[in-house]
Formats: sequence, C-alpha cells, structure tokens
Amino acid sequence: MIEHERIGQKAREFFDGLWRKGDIWDIETSEFARQVHDRVMALLEGRRYGHVLEIACGGGMFTRRLSTLADSIVALDIAPAAIERARAQGPAAGRIDFRVANIMRFNPRAEGPWDLIVMNEMIYFLGWLYPFFDVAWLAAELFAATAAGGRMIMANTMYGKEHPLLLPWIIRTYHDLFRNVGYQVEMEEVMRGVKDGVELEVLLSRLVKPGVVE
Repeated sequence: MIEHERIGQKAREFFDGLWRKGDIWDIETSEFARQVHDRVMALLEGRRYGHVLEIACGGGMFTRRLSTLADSIVALDIAPAAIERARAQGPAAGRIDFRVANIMRFNPRAEGPWDLIVMNEMIYFLGWLYPFFDVAWLAAELFAATAAGGRMIMANTMYGKEHPLLLPWIIRTYHDLFRNVGYQVEMEEVMRGVKDGVELEVLLSRLVKPGVVE
C-alpha cells in the first residue's frame, strides 16, 4: 500500500506539472485529435448513456462532447491542473462531475453500475506506472462495475518508433486484458492519420458487458 501511495503521488506530480504548462499534447487544437474524437463519438451514437465514467479526462474537451450523449458523467483525472482547466471551460450539455482522482485508488463499484466507461489514451500510462497484476485487477473491477449491456470504449495510439509505451503489441495486450476479464468486442478498427508530421495509428475498441440493456 505504501508503494501504491508513492507511485500515485509521483504520477500526480508528474502529470500535474505537464498540465501546468498547458495543453502540451495539443488535444484541444490538433486536427488529428479532433478526428479521433469524431470517430469515437460516431461509435457511441445510437444510444443514450445514463451514467458514464471517464478515466483521465484531461482538460475536459472530449468530456463536453460526450455530455451530449449522457445524463451524467463522472470525469476523473489525477492532475489537479487538468481538472481546474476542465472546470474553467464553462457549462456543458449534461451534468459533469469533474474530480481529481487516481483511478487505481477509486472504487468504481461504489458509484456504479456504469452504462459507459471511457478510457482514451491512458491505459499505457497505467502500464508504465503499475505492475501488470494491478492493471489486471483494475480491468476486473471496471468490468464488475459495468451495467449489463454497458459499454467500454478505448482509443489508444499505436506508434512503434522511439516510444516503448505505444508499441502496437503492447496496446493490443491491454485490449486482450479487458476482453479476458469478460468484455466482448462489439467492434474494433484502426484509424490512421498524421500529427506533427508523424504517421500514427489509433486502435479504437468498443467493448460490451454481456447482458440486456435495461
């Protein structure tokens, strides 16, 4: 537990320091990021989501788009600066509860079940910080906290050059982890694009917990 606290504090300080510098990932201004968000939204259309959990919401740009499809959203980020930025963006279409929280210390069952869980561009950071067993435990907890017929959506960049966190086979291993705890793959595709002159691929996965949507 002490080691978990140390890792969590390290992660909080690291990501908070990055967000204090602004949107260093160009999430809010990149055309490629907008295209990925457009595609994620398209994969979610056709259904309204009552209770949504977004993990690593950052500055809340995608959260506000997501709110058009949701009755309520709990949006978490480990960086206080990210949540400050998200809250400063003004009102949204739905009710959003922005919180500073480490998903590894958050109890998803306590406030579930969730009709949708969103994990965009963050699972590899957990894999960087925590042992694989802990990431597997989180996957099982999220599955248990998902409503029958509920969905999980993941979008993760695969870039095999000079970035060990984003190696395609690592990203696909995380995908398989969530499938192995019980989620079924509804659809999956690879989206390609260019950002800052670099060709990128993003693995988009829409998973579902077997059962009937109530």
